[in-house]
Amino acid sequence: MRHFFSDCLFIAGFLGLAAAVSAATTNSDWSVHTWQSDDGLPNNNVTSLAQTSDGYLWVANEGRLARFDGVDFELFSSRIIAPEKSQKITALLHPRDGSLWLAMDQGAVARLSGGTVLLLTNGVINQLAQSMVEDGEGSVWIVYRGGRVSRIKDGRVTNFTAPGGLSPGDVCSLACDTKGRVWFGKMGQIGMFRAGRFQTLLSLDEKNTTQIAASAQGGIWICCGSQLFKYDEGGQLEKTGGFIAENAGSEPTALLADHHGAVWIGTSDNGLFRCYGPGFECIPVSHRQVLSLFEDREGNVWVGTGGGGLDRVSARVAKLEGSESGLPFEAVQSLCQDTHGAVWATTQTGSLVRRTNGYWQAVSANSDWPGGRARCVTIDSQGALWIGTADHGLYCWRDGRFTTWGATNGIAGETIHALLATRAGDLWIGEAMPDALQCLRAGKLINFKIPPGIRVIRTMAEDKDGNVWIGTSKGALLRIKNDEITDETALMSTNLLSIRCLRATPDGALWIGYAGWGLGRLKNGHFSRISVEQGLYDYNISQIVADDNGWMWFGADHGIFKVRQQELADVADDRAARVRCIHYGRDEGLPSLQANFGDSPGALHSEDGRLWIPTRSALAVIDPGRIHEDPNPPQVFLKRVVVDDQTVAIYGGEMPVAGMIDLQKTQNGLLLPPGYHRLGIDFTALSFSTPENVIFRYKLVGFDDNWVEAGVQRNATYSRLAAGQYQFELRACNGDGVWSQTSTKLAFSVAPFFWQTWKFRVFALIMFTLAIVGIVRYVSFRRLRLKLQSLEQQAALDHERARIARDLHDDLGTCLTKIVLLTGLAQRDSSAPEKVSAHVGKISATARGVIKSLDETVWAVNPRNDTLPHLISYIGQFAVEFLQGADIRCRPDLPEHPPDCNVPAKTRHNLFLAVKEALNNIVRHSSASEVRLRIAVFDETLDLAFEDNGGGFGKVADNGCADGLRNMRRRMEEIGGQCRIKSEPGAGTRISFACPWRNGN
Repeated sequence: MRHFFSDCLFIAGFLGLAAAVSAATTNSDWSVHTWQSDDGLPNNNVTSLAQTSDGYLWVANEGRLARFDGVDFELFSSRIIAPEKSQKITALLHPRDGSLWLAMDQGAVARLSGGTVLLLTNGVINQLAQSMVEDGEGSVWIVYRGGRVSRIKDGRVTNFTAPGGLSPGDVCSLACDTKGRVWFGKMGQIGMFRAGRFQTLLSLDEKNTTQIAASAQGGIWICCGSQLFKYDEGGQLEKTGGFIAENAGSEPTALLADHHGAVWIGTSDNGLFRCYGPGFECIPVSHRQVLSLFEDREGNVWVGTGGGGLDRVSARVAKLEGSESGLPFEAVQSLCQDTHGAVWATTQTGSLVRRTNGYWQAVSANSDWPGGRARCVTIDSQGALWIGTADHGLYCWRDGRFTTWGATNGIAGETIHALLATRAGDLWIGEAMPDALQCLRAGKLINFKIPPGIRVIRTMAEDKDGNVWIGTSKGALLRIKNDEITDETALMSTNLLSIRCLRATPDGALWIGYAGWGLGRLKNGHFSRISVEQGLYDYNISQIVADDNGWMWFGADHGIFKVRQQELADVADDRAARVRCIHYGRDEGLPSLQANFGDSPGALHSEDGRLWIPTRSALAVIDPGRIHEDPNPPQVFLKRVVVDDQTVAIYGGEMPVAGMIDLQKTQNGLLLPPGYHRLGIDFTALSFSTPENVIFRYKLVGFDDNWVEAGVQRNATYSRLAAGQYQFELRACNGDGVWSQTSTKLAFSVAPFFWQTWKFRVFALIMFTLAIVGIVRYVSFRRLRLKLQSLEQQAALDHERARIARDLHDDLGTCLTKIVLLTGLAQRDSSAPEKVSAHVGKISATARGVIKSLDETVWAVNPRNDTLPHLISYIGQFAVEFLQGADIRCRPDLPEHPPDCNVPAKTRHNLFLAVKEALNNIVRHSSASEVRLRIAVFDETLDLAFEDNGGGFGKVADNGCADGLRNMRRRMEEIGGQCRIKSEPGAGTRISFACPWRNGN
């Protein structure tokens, strides 16, 4: 019961879906794709069409001239061709010399060739041009409104009217036959241009608007009114027949004979007709008024309409059969073909139908139908038709009557979802409610035990070795050989994913369609998976069928697509990385086609080579024989180069290029500025049959290591490429999988910034070298200076140590020796107290001298006394104490805030000794009662002066005083200073010292 209710819901959903899409189904043999102003077409009135040598399709209309690559329209103003004119271009012609002729509506004709323009205005008829043809001599003929004709030969214009053999007024049509002769048709008059004039060869009874077209077999086709004729000079007029015009008074407006020999007739208000053989068919184009017809090199017929835009008409590969073909319900689920060529099917609503003579009939509606809802259908090797139902029944149709196998005959399941008739004559039956597998062999049912939990058997297939494969909705894959069941699920994946379809191919491979997991292949015990990441069009594969041309066709959730079997094998065997899928859908004029699944057998390959794929909206019938496979790769073009949103180069083709570079003529490449931010390259490949299936790959040599797979994307973007040389290479693949063997290339270079030029680099290298040399020199000299300074400091330290040692030896040693001697004398004269007292007094005085000398030495050695304030303070204190001992008043004048900077030890030592010497001289020789000490500090020097009020002197005597003055001068010279002495008898003496005091001097 659970399966029954789910089936009911499933069918109800399909009924609603079918009602929504039934109007979109079609069984037309022709696919019509329309481009209008919303798609980039300048105007929906298309008056003329032409295809140039490079493959572009040119479109003339009441707006701008347009160039079409199958995807995008490029628009051109007539001012590019005639700068001083603003005219509509109404007629186009591509003659054998490769140029493009344009006729305008106000008496101007232009010839475009390789970007150059030849404009003709003199002698040209000032009326609207309707069409142009080329004759065998290369002359261009132009037909104007009102029936007038002009010929342009060797740059000269000749006009033809009544004197030239053409009657005035009415519509005129020209055509050039296979012999290069120009024919005309005008209101039933048919003739040829010869001997310099138009000569009438035939007059039709119908005096209607006449259009003519050249026949590939010689002669011309004539459409007069609604009648079609074939005629050649000297032959009989052949009447082909006529089309039925819905609107009376409709006139032929355009005539085209294609390369197959079919004739296409465009009318003024009855649309488009096609005649091939005895009958006419109406082609449903976008507008009832047809203005122009053209066949491109791929065999597509292009229709320019008078309001519906531009139509491309091509043979439809896939037709949809639905209710208009007699199907009682559009959603078909199972198919087979009997030995008489009739196709049998079951629909989603449970009907059994048969297709004969192109029409479906409901067999289950006949009175002899046993009853029940048909689910699946197959044909056995004896030609018997087997039908599985959802009502506990299996029916066999043989020799015009039904035989029933039901529960009483041993059928285990209520619903039969899958049937498989093997080459050995067995009929395998997959059933549900309960899940079961049975085989009907020689009239007896055999039950097989299946693994538990595999759920519904949805599909079955027989491989080339006779193995029967079973796929279930739980994702289980079973193999039956010699009636033994083997579970092969572990070969695929640990994740059980629903299997929708199986297909065995003659190479021994089993192809597996999954729900949500893509496509699997099992071959020689090795499993491979192909999914969207490898280029597959869809993850959900519902139907698989192969054609006779090496393609595998798939029905999927997102429509129908095909892949070459060799490409699938290459990816499965790791010989290639990706497959290329060709999708069939909206560009074929088809609605969304979601493939159906759930019952087997599904997709059918009929005896006539057609493929039948069940979808949820219709039955898709594909005729691979109608597919024109193009063995030639598409023409690839670079369309535009954009730098920072500014176009710098375009492909001109026949059009002139102004203000930028023509990509056809970039032999020296492009030069891009150094400061750009974004480079964009637009490209295209000309394929009008299936432009949506053209894919690209490109590579920027100098930047990309490998080819970039661009898919259908038609542009490449690069940001801030480094300065250097580059080459952009492009290749494309057409809808039939044929890749271009050579690359379309564009060389360009990115200019360097000035600091990236070789001159700057050489200059920078020189400057860097000089800087390194300078730094090395500076560091070397600095190290040398530091070493010299260290040596000097070491020498000064050694000198200071030597001085201290000398002072200790000379001063302290002498004093201590004196104390020792005086101590000895005191001991010796211990009996004479007076002498001992004298000796002790001398010992005491000598000891005080020793202490003072030691204090001076400690002060000089202590690093805390290296600063200028300590030096000044010590000298002041020493002078006051020294003079006070001699009962001389000292009046110091010291700076209040001297700089707190270090003073070299040598300076301190020599300056102090000079001060000490000066004080000794004052005490010993000046007889002064007062001494003024002045100390002044300047930026670089220290000035110190003693001024006493003693007796002074006039000339220094050669005695101890002179030695003291010489010692002071010598000490000051050692530290770079000066000693000045100024004295006069009776006026006192002034001794001044000036020396540099900063550290390092």
